[in-house]
Amino acid sequence: MDNILNITDSIYYVGLNDRDTHLFENMWPLPKGVTYNSYIIKDEKNVLFDTVKATKTHLFIEKINNILDGGKLDYLVINHMEPDHSGSISDILRAYPEIKIVGNKKTFEFLKALYGIESNLYEVKDGDEINLGKHKLKFYMTPMVHWPETMMTYEETEKILFAGDAFGDLEL
Repeated sequence: MDNILNITDSIYYVGLNDRDTHLFENMWPLPKGVTYNSYIIKDEKNVLFDTVKATKTHLFIEKINNILDGGKLDYLVINHMEPDHSGSISDILRAYPEIKIVGNKKTFEFLKALYGIESNLYEVKDGDEINLGKHKLKFYMTPMVHWPETMMTYEETEKILFAGDAFGDLEL
């Protein structure tokens, strides 16, 4: 199985290394491939941040199931809708049908246009918060940092910023 990293006792990296993609947007060379940054916070409410490219879904869901160990996934926070970071959303919905998708108004426009998804949506605006139990998430809109819908999520308890790929992707 690809790397699962404990960031803290309750925060895990579940992203994937993609050594099969050699061009970014069919233009820019990726000699080492690319990674997809995705994380889980386990708490009273469990949350997944972003997903991975559709071709990597099977391994991704395997990693999530391993961490949750039979637990449910309450939220999927979408910080960024570019398909290499959102391609597994439909599969996540099939695996966890009760999940609430957290995003902003523009996120939901992209979600409908790209994947036809219009239900189980939880809209957040700049400065809104969600309490997971021990952890509290605060949302910051950062449109056009990368795409028009881009936002970042700050976890206030452990002081971690989930920034999608606004600062590039981590290679592990």
